[in-house]
Amino acid sequence: MVTTDPCIRLGSRVRLHDQDGAAEFTIVGPEESDFVAGLISDVSPLGRALLGHGPGERVDVRTPGGLRCVTILDVLAE
Repeated sequence: MVTTDPCIRLGSRVRLHDQDGAAEFTIVGPEESDFVAGLISDVSPLGRALLGHGPGERVDVRTPGGLRCVTILDVLAE
């Protein structure tokens, strides 16, 4: 069963929107990460920036390509 969870944490599935459009990711530990499969590490720049935030929040993410702003559309936990 999927339930809405107000706070992003390890295991959360998140829907985000940024300048490139919408995307969905699951926050996982570093050993499980696979960006192509939608699994981002909690220690990656994006994963680290999202932890503790919730739906409707805008989060600035420092990436190797520069500063990006993402909006959290939804946070789901399984």
